[in-house]
Amino acid sequence: MKKIILMSLLCVLSLNMEAQGKKMLVTYFSWSNNTKALAEEIQRQTGADIYRIEPQEAYTTNYNTLAYSIANAEKEANARPALKDTLRTMNDYDIVFVGCPVWWYDAPMIVHSFLECKDYDFKGKTIVPFCTFFTATYQTLNDIVAATPDSEHLDGLGVRGAGSYSEATVKEWLDRIGISDIVAGIETPSAARNGQQRGIYNLQGQRVTSLRDSAKGLYIMDGKKYLVK
Repeated sequence: MKKIILMSLLCVLSLNMEAQGKKMLVTYFSWSNNTKALAEEIQRQTGADIYRIEPQEAYTTNYNTLAYSIANAEKEANARPALKDTLRTMNDYDIVFVGCPVWWYDAPMIVHSFLECKDYDFKGKTIVPFCTFFTATYQTLNDIVAATPDSEHLDGLGVRGAGSYSEATVKEWLDRIGISDIVAGIETPSAARNGQQRGIYNLQGQRVTSLRDSAKGLYIMDGKKYLVK
Protein backbone atom coordinates (compact mmCIF):
# COMPACT_ATOMS: atom_id res chain seq x y z
CA MET A 1 0.00 0.00 0.00
CA LYS A 2 2.80 2.43 0.88
CA LYS A 3 4.42 1.66 -2.46
CA ILE A 4 1.17 2.46 -4.28
CA ILE A 5 0.81 5.74 -2.39
CA LEU A 6 4.40 6.68 -3.21
CA MET A 7 3.94 5.84 -6.88
CA SER A 8 0.73 7.87 -6.99
CA LEU A 9 2.40 10.89 -5.44
CA LEU A 10 5.28 10.61 -7.89
CA CYS A 11 2.78 10.54 -10.75
CA VAL A 12 1.09 13.66 -9.38
CA LEU A 13 4.42 15.47 -9.12
CA SER A 14 5.42 14.43 -12.64
CA LEU A 15 2.13 15.49 -14.17
CA ASN A 16 2.14 18.82 -12.34
CA MET A 17 5.51 19.51 -13.92
CA GLU A 18 4.16 18.48 -17.33
CA ALA A 19 1.12 20.74 -17.03
CA GLN A 20 3.27 23.61 -15.84
CA GLY A 21 5.33 23.07 -18.99
CA LYS A 22 2.42 24.48 -21.05
CA LYS A 23 3.52 28.06 -21.64
CA MET A 24 0.73 30.62 -21.73
CA LEU A 25 0.74 34.14 -23.13
CA VAL A 26 -1.88 36.89 -22.96
CA THR A 27 -1.65 39.17 -26.00
CA TYR A 28 -3.88 42.17 -26.49
CA PHE A 29 -4.47 45.39 -28.39
CA SER A 30 -6.06 48.18 -26.38
CA TRP A 31 -6.93 51.76 -27.32
CA SER A 32 -8.85 53.05 -24.28
CA ASN A 33 -7.24 50.58 -21.82
CA ASN A 34 -10.49 48.67 -21.24
CA THR A 35 -9.03 45.63 -22.99
CA LYS A 36 -5.74 46.22 -21.18
CA ALA A 37 -7.54 45.92 -17.82
CA LEU A 38 -9.22 42.66 -18.88
CA ALA A 39 -5.93 41.27 -20.23
CA GLU A 40 -4.16 42.07 -16.97
CA GLU A 41 -6.88 40.31 -14.96
CA ILE A 42 -6.54 37.21 -17.15
CA GLN A 43 -2.76 37.39 -16.72
CA ARG A 44 -3.11 37.76 -12.96
CA GLN A 45 -5.34 34.70 -12.64
CA THR A 46 -3.33 32.48 -14.97
CA GLY A 47 0.25 33.58 -14.27
CA ALA A 48 0.77 33.81 -18.04
CA ASP A 49 3.23 36.15 -19.69
CA ILE A 50 1.69 39.24 -21.26
CA TYR A 51 2.37 41.19 -24.46
CA ARG A 52 0.75 44.34 -25.82
CA ILE A 53 0.11 44.58 -29.56
CA GLU A 54 0.94 48.09 -30.75
CA PRO A 55 0.85 49.78 -34.15
CA GLN A 56 4.01 51.32 -35.57
CA GLU A 57 2.16 54.62 -35.78
CA ALA A 58 0.15 55.30 -32.64
CA TYR A 59 -3.57 55.89 -33.07
CA THR A 60 -5.07 59.27 -32.27
CA THR A 61 -6.52 59.78 -28.80
CA ASN A 62 -9.61 61.48 -30.30
CA TYR A 63 -12.47 58.98 -30.27
CA ASN A 64 -14.50 60.50 -33.12
CA THR A 65 -11.50 60.71 -35.41
CA LEU A 66 -10.48 57.16 -34.56
CA ALA A 67 -13.92 55.57 -34.81
CA TYR A 68 -15.44 57.40 -37.77
CA SER A 69 -12.34 58.00 -39.84
CA ILE A 70 -9.32 55.81 -39.12
CA ALA A 71 -10.88 52.56 -37.86
CA ASN A 72 -13.64 52.62 -40.46
CA ALA A 73 -11.19 53.38 -43.29
CA GLU A 74 -8.89 50.54 -42.21
CA LYS A 75 -11.77 48.09 -42.22
CA GLU A 76 -13.09 49.24 -45.60
CA ALA A 77 -9.60 48.87 -47.09
CA ASN A 78 -8.97 45.53 -45.34
CA ALA A 79 -5.74 47.19 -44.20
CA ARG A 80 -2.89 45.60 -42.29
CA PRO A 81 -1.33 48.40 -40.21
CA ALA A 82 2.36 47.90 -39.48
CA LEU A 83 3.27 46.52 -36.05
CA LYS A 84 5.54 48.46 -33.73
CA ASP A 85 7.50 45.33 -32.91
CA THR A 86 7.25 41.55 -32.74
CA LEU A 87 7.75 39.11 -29.88
CA ARG A 88 10.78 36.92 -30.55
CA THR A 89 9.58 34.21 -28.16
CA MET A 90 6.03 33.97 -29.57
CA ASN A 91 6.53 30.52 -31.05
CA ASP A 92 7.58 29.13 -27.65
CA TYR A 93 4.03 29.40 -26.27
CA ASP A 94 1.43 26.62 -26.29
CA ILE A 95 -1.66 28.64 -25.29
CA VAL A 96 -2.14 32.20 -26.55
CA PHE A 97 -4.94 34.49 -25.41
CA VAL A 98 -5.73 37.14 -28.05
CA GLY A 99 -7.76 40.14 -26.98
CA CYS A 100 -8.97 43.43 -28.45
CA PRO A 101 -11.83 45.95 -28.46
CA VAL A 102 -14.61 45.71 -31.04
CA TRP A 103 -14.21 48.20 -33.89
CA TRP A 104 -17.06 48.32 -36.40
CA TYR A 105 -18.32 44.88 -35.36
CA ASP A 106 -14.90 43.41 -36.05
CA ALA A 107 -11.48 42.92 -34.57
CA PRO A 108 -9.30 45.98 -35.28
CA MET A 109 -7.17 45.48 -38.38
CA ILE A 110 -4.00 45.75 -36.29
CA VAL A 111 -5.04 42.44 -34.67
CA HIS A 112 -5.15 40.86 -38.13
CA SER A 113 -1.64 42.24 -38.72
CA PHE A 114 -0.56 40.46 -35.56
CA LEU A 115 -2.25 37.14 -36.35
CA GLU A 116 -0.88 37.14 -39.91
CA CYS A 117 2.65 38.18 -38.94
CA LYS A 118 5.16 36.07 -40.92
CA ASP A 119 7.35 35.74 -37.84
CA TYR A 120 4.65 33.84 -35.96
CA ASP A 121 3.45 30.28 -36.37
CA PHE A 122 0.13 29.63 -34.63
CA LYS A 123 -0.29 26.14 -36.09
CA GLY A 124 -1.07 23.64 -33.34
CA LYS A 125 -1.31 26.29 -30.62
CA THR A 126 -4.44 26.81 -28.55
CA ILE A 127 -5.92 30.26 -29.20
CA VAL A 128 -8.28 31.81 -26.65
CA PRO A 129 -10.08 34.97 -27.86
CA PHE A 130 -11.45 37.74 -25.66
CA CYS A 131 -12.76 41.23 -26.30
CA THR A 132 -14.34 44.33 -24.81
CA PHE A 133 -17.31 45.80 -26.65
CA PHE A 134 -20.10 48.35 -26.66
CA THR A 135 -22.54 46.89 -29.19
CA ALA A 136 -21.26 43.50 -30.39
CA THR A 137 -18.93 40.67 -29.46
CA TYR A 138 -19.36 37.33 -31.22
CA GLN A 139 -18.21 38.46 -34.67
CA THR A 140 -14.98 39.78 -33.17
CA LEU A 141 -14.32 36.55 -31.28
CA ASN A 142 -15.07 34.61 -34.46
CA ASP A 143 -12.69 36.83 -36.45
CA ILE A 144 -9.83 35.80 -34.18
CA VAL A 145 -10.77 32.15 -34.60
CA ALA A 146 -11.08 32.47 -38.39
CA ALA A 147 -7.69 34.17 -38.61
CA THR A 148 -5.99 31.17 -36.97
CA PRO A 149 -7.44 28.20 -38.88
CA ASP A 150 -4.60 25.83 -38.02
CA SER A 151 -4.94 26.37 -34.27
CA GLU A 152 -7.10 24.77 -31.60
CA HIS A 153 -9.62 27.16 -30.05
CA LEU A 154 -11.38 27.59 -26.72
CA ASP A 155 -14.58 29.56 -26.15
CA GLY A 156 -13.93 33.27 -25.92
CA LEU A 157 -15.03 35.95 -23.47
CA GLY A 158 -16.70 39.25 -24.35
CA VAL A 159 -17.40 41.96 -21.78
CA ARG A 160 -18.80 45.48 -22.01
CA GLY A 161 -15.77 47.24 -20.59
CA ALA A 162 -13.95 47.64 -17.31
CA GLY A 163 -17.07 48.29 -15.22
CA SER A 164 -19.15 45.40 -16.53
CA TYR A 165 -17.32 42.40 -15.10
CA SER A 166 -15.63 41.23 -11.94
CA GLU A 167 -12.76 39.00 -10.94
CA ALA A 168 -15.36 36.23 -10.56
CA THR A 169 -16.52 36.70 -14.17
CA VAL A 170 -13.02 35.96 -15.45
CA LYS A 171 -12.55 33.07 -13.05
CA GLU A 172 -15.83 31.43 -14.08
CA TRP A 173 -14.80 31.68 -17.72
CA LEU A 174 -11.32 30.25 -17.07
CA ASP A 175 -12.93 27.41 -15.08
CA ARG A 176 -15.43 26.69 -17.85
CA ILE A 177 -12.87 26.44 -20.64
CA GLY A 178 -10.44 24.36 -18.58
CA ILE A 179 -7.64 26.90 -18.20
CA SER A 180 -7.94 26.87 -14.41
CA ASP A 181 -7.28 23.12 -14.46
CA ILE A 182 -4.14 23.65 -16.55
CA VAL A 183 -2.92 26.34 -14.15
CA ALA A 184 -3.50 23.91 -11.27
CA GLY A 185 -1.66 21.13 -13.10
CA ILE A 186 -4.81 19.05 -13.63
CA GLU A 187 -5.55 17.08 -16.78
CA THR A 188 -8.98 15.71 -17.72
CA PRO A 189 -8.57 13.55 -20.84
CA SER A 190 -11.51 11.92 -22.59
CA ALA A 191 -10.73 8.62 -20.88
CA ALA A 192 -11.74 10.13 -17.56
CA ARG A 193 -14.94 11.52 -18.97
CA ASN A 194 -15.83 8.15 -20.42
CA GLY A 195 -15.31 6.38 -17.11
CA GLN A 196 -12.82 3.76 -18.30
CA GLN A 197 -11.94 1.23 -15.58
CA ARG A 198 -8.24 0.34 -15.70
CA GLY A 199 -6.12 0.56 -12.56
CA ILE A 200 -7.71 3.60 -10.98
CA TYR A 201 -6.46 4.82 -7.58
CA ASN A 202 -7.30 7.78 -5.39
CA LEU A 203 -4.53 9.83 -3.79
CA GLN A 204 -4.68 7.63 -0.68
CA GLY A 205 -3.56 4.68 -2.81
CA GLN A 206 -6.98 2.99 -2.66
CA ARG A 207 -8.23 1.31 -5.82
CA VAL A 208 -11.61 2.39 -7.17
CA THR A 209 -13.65 0.64 -9.84
CA SER A 210 -14.89 3.57 -11.89
CA LEU A 211 -14.27 7.28 -12.23
CA ARG A 212 -17.87 7.79 -13.22
CA ASP A 213 -19.15 6.61 -9.83
CA SER A 214 -16.35 8.12 -7.74
CA ALA A 215 -16.56 11.05 -5.39
CA LYS A 216 -15.19 14.42 -6.49
CA GLY A 217 -11.42 14.62 -6.36
CA LEU A 218 -8.15 13.64 -8.04
CA TYR A 219 -7.43 10.11 -9.25
CA ILE A 220 -4.52 8.30 -10.90
CA MET A 221 -5.26 5.99 -13.84
CA ASP A 222 -2.41 4.32 -15.75
CA GLY A 223 0.04 6.97 -14.57
CA LYS A 224 -2.19 9.92 -15.51
CA LYS A 225 -4.05 12.28 -13.25
CA TYR A 226 -7.78 12.91 -13.67
CA LEU A 227 -10.17 15.28 -11.94
CA VAL A 228 -13.72 14.20 -11.13
CA LYS A 229 -15.96 17.25 -10.70
